[in-house]
Amino acid sequence: MRRRRRIVIAINLIIMGFILFFIIVYANTKVEESNKNEITSFEKMTMTTNQIIVNYLEDEQHLCDIWANYINRSAESGAPMTADDAVSFIRKAKILPEIQGHLIFLDTPGREGISTTAKISDPDVYTVSYKNIDIFDNFDNTGDTNDVVGLTRAYTNPMNGVQSIAFLNDVTVFDKESNELKKGLLMRVVPLSRLEQKLVFLKGEYENVEISLMDKEGNYVVHGKSFKNSNFFEYYKSYNASSSEEYEHVINEISGGGTGTMTIKNYKDEDCILSYTPLETMTTWFLLAYIPVKDLVINQSIDWLLLGIAAVGFLLLLIFNSIVMTAYNHELSEAAKQANQANEAKSSFLSTMSHDIRTPMNAILGLNEVVLRDTKDDNIRMYSESIRTAGSTLLGIINDILDFSKIEAGKMEIINVDYSVASLLNDLVNMVQQKAEEKGLSINLNIDSNIPMLLHGDEIRIKQIIINILTNAVKYTKEGYITFSVHADKLQDRQDSINLKISVADTGIGIKPEDLDRLFTAFERIEEKKNRDIEGTGLGMSIVQRFLAMMGSHLEVDSEYGKGSVFSFELEQKVVKWDPIGDLEEAFRRSNSERTAYQEKFTAPDASVLVVDDTAVNLTVFVNLLKRTKLQIDTAESGDECITHFINKHYDVIFLDHMMPDKDGIETLKEMKGITDTPNAKTPVICLTANAISGMREMYTNAGFDDYLTKPIDAERLEAMLLQYLPADKVFDASEKYEKPGTDDQALPAFLYDIKELNIDAGLDYCGDSEDYIMALEMYLSSAEKKAEEIEQYWAARDIKNTTIKVHALKSSSRAIGALELGEFAAKLEKAGNDDDSEMLEKELDNLISGYRQLALKLEPLNDLDDSTGQ
Repeated sequence: MRRRRRIVIAINLIIMGFILFFIIVYANTKVEESNKNEITSFEKMTMTTNQIIVNYLEDEQHLCDIWANYINRSAESGAPMTADDAVSFIRKAKILPEIQGHLIFLDTPGREGISTTAKISDPDVYTVSYKNIDIFDNFDNTGDTNDVVGLTRAYTNPMNGVQSIAFLNDVTVFDKESNELKKGLLMRVVPLSRLEQKLVFLKGEYENVEISLMDKEGNYVVHGKSFKNSNFFEYYKSYNASSSEEYEHVINEISGGGTGTMTIKNYKDEDCILSYTPLETMTTWFLLAYIPVKDLVINQSIDWLLLGIAAVGFLLLLIFNSIVMTAYNHELSEAAKQANQANEAKSSFLSTMSHDIRTPMNAILGLNEVVLRDTKDDNIRMYSESIRTAGSTLLGIINDILDFSKIEAGKMEIINVDYSVASLLNDLVNMVQQKAEEKGLSINLNIDSNIPMLLHGDEIRIKQIIINILTNAVKYTKEGYITFSVHADKLQDRQDSINLKISVADTGIGIKPEDLDRLFTAFERIEEKKNRDIEGTGLGMSIVQRFLAMMGSHLEVDSEYGKGSVFSFELEQKVVKWDPIGDLEEAFRRSNSERTAYQEKFTAPDASVLVVDDTAVNLTVFVNLLKRTKLQIDTAESGDECITHFINKHYDVIFLDHMMPDKDGIETLKEMKGITDTPNAKTPVICLTANAISGMREMYTNAGFDDYLTKPIDAERLEAMLLQYLPADKVFDASEKYEKPGTDDQALPAFLYDIKELNIDAGLDYCGDSEDYIMALEMYLSSAEKKAEEIEQYWAARDIKNTTIKVHALKSSSRAIGALELGEFAAKLEKAGNDDDSEMLEKELDNLISGYRQLALKLEPLNDLDDSTGQ
């Protein structure tokens, strides 16, 4: 036992000695690294100070150039100024009291000229002479130098005796004596003290730093208090023992135009760090920053006693922690187990929620689509449109929550496939076009016709990203337009890829600079109170940024509050087919101009389809969505009933729901695959699913389904999928059986096109066809005066609640007939009513009613139309 104890003690001592040695070595290493970093930081701060001085010099030179340009342009235009005129102009330019302007002529014997300010000694004298000042003899900038700033060394201003520097430019003025143009030198004379004010360092970090400016010969323009001599190189030679070669090296190193640091001795024989760099705008001036080493670097001495105590304490703590952590790890293990169970429960909940919410939503939106197709009643159509909009919004919120949860769990995947760019862009424009038109917004397309036709990437996520941005642009834009731009550049280093550049610009409300950082915070909406009438969860932009990060990109935002925003990003995509997509903008315009109410894409009276779903209302929706196609549709409400149909009758396509009781879709499909005696051995089976969680595609494909269709079912996607899988010989084109609204016997009266308040395309979209549109207009006209009087009566009684209800009804009916501006006006006053803003109602309500009655007056020819047709 004692022997083991000695071994343990010996091991602990060895460990302690090792820790002590390691701490010493590590501490020395970190001190050296820290000192190097401090010197590097000091050098960077010198560069920062350099930039501050450079900016100041450039600004002062720019002001001098403005004076000179004005004077020279006068000469170029044929109306040159005299010297007195030029100085008078400069004097009027509102220069600061301590700054003077001098115009001198170097070719005169006394280098004489005129000053904007009189001499201190004689207030009546404005003439200035530089005869005894040799600043021009050594001035390099009059040669072939490319310096941005023309600047003299420091000298004594002959007008006031103040140490100054001067910014220079050549001018041409008119000499009355010789009656000819004459060259002069324009000087902006600035006190040296103004330059000294720009020699700013971070005093809190470098308390004892001294900054100096010198010329190429080492003469100081400005120097710190420690530099006793008037020349830096002489100062260095006086206090630093060096050979002639070392001395020449220092001169060449500093005046050679390089940037760096060196260690020198000061007059106290202390080691100091000197950082040096040339001024960017000058070839003859240099910036020196000087600080004692003791004030910059860390004390390298090590407290051995402190290190020993620390090592022992660390060892004891390590032993104690080992005991504690053993017990704690057991608790963590249990907690991790519980966390995993919670994550599994969360995933299960999301999957269940996705299905359980989408299943009734499928029924609601599907039956609503049937109502929209069949109804002729204007009010019912408006209600159904509202149901469709609200349902789509709810589905979008559900999708956002599911996607965000998936991202948070780290289970969202990017799945790259080949996709058609034209199809992607067409879907995006169609998704957002109607919402934009309802608000009176125009969609401008700027699409590069040379984008390759077929790319490889995650089409679903790209579409989700762009539709989020486009939808936001529509939401937060009240008037104006939205510009959707798509361009592509070939990558030089990867010949098989392009850089896809996408941007969405709007004329909306914009974003304040202080709110930009909050834009990508989950569940947070900017200016919540102001935008409370705009739907959303605050997840859209967060999801967009996460998706882009997963694809190696990021979203850039450029916004001006009150004027609009530009959202843009770039994505690298592989090219599958280089053929260009062509002019999509023209295709979109043509498609919009030819837009009609719903009509089926095909008929297939000889084709047979089986649809399986445990919810009867979903079967009703499915059958009604396809009733115009004349398909023969059989239904089944369970997996067993499906198998019975599968064995006994041939079907061209089978739609099989995934989530069903007793025997779900995957189990049913597995049993069907095992049946050999069936006429449906080669029949495609498509999965119907309300589960929108990422990764479902692979699951259904691996389970043996030929394809899948998400619920709620989109009618166009359903018909497109049937066209893909139905036998071609059983499908017939149905387009010739239907006439477009507004043609032949259903043509709209010509006078309607002259009513500027009406957007006829929008009205036809709401009403379905010309016949229904005319009926809606007649109803609008017949009730106009009564409704206008009701609004007036309620407002006269200051009954804000009922006034708001009637204005709301006017908003809906106006939008339904395409009177979009009047509808937006009514929406504005409806919001005022909801906010109890009686001042707004008092101011604008009469204008609304007046516009309402004017539109009704323009619609009165509809009554004559009824009389002429015998209605």
